Amino acid sequence: MSLEEVMKTRGFNLSASCAGKASYTKWIKYKGRRAYITVNDVSGDSFPTSLEEPVQVTIHDLKSGDEIETPQVVSSLKAYLASLDGD
Repeated sequence: MSLEEVMKTRGFNLSASCAGKASYTKWIKYKGRRAYITVNDVSGDSFPTSLEEPVQVTIHDLKSGDEIETPQVVSSLKAYLASLDGD
């Protein structure tokens, strides 16, 4: 299964901005607000290419796109996905 397929099974879609930033994104409800999560490589500019690499996870307001929470660096994409199993 490709990384894109793994992310899709978790509800994430590949997204790219006109500025060239690529992320996996997922719409969520966060503290009563419509929001979305972005998962990027550790630089925050591109999407991760493997389950083993560190990732940056950020929650954004759906309407404005502003960050709701400070970006968090997680040791690997695999560890982040495993953390979702506890939700």
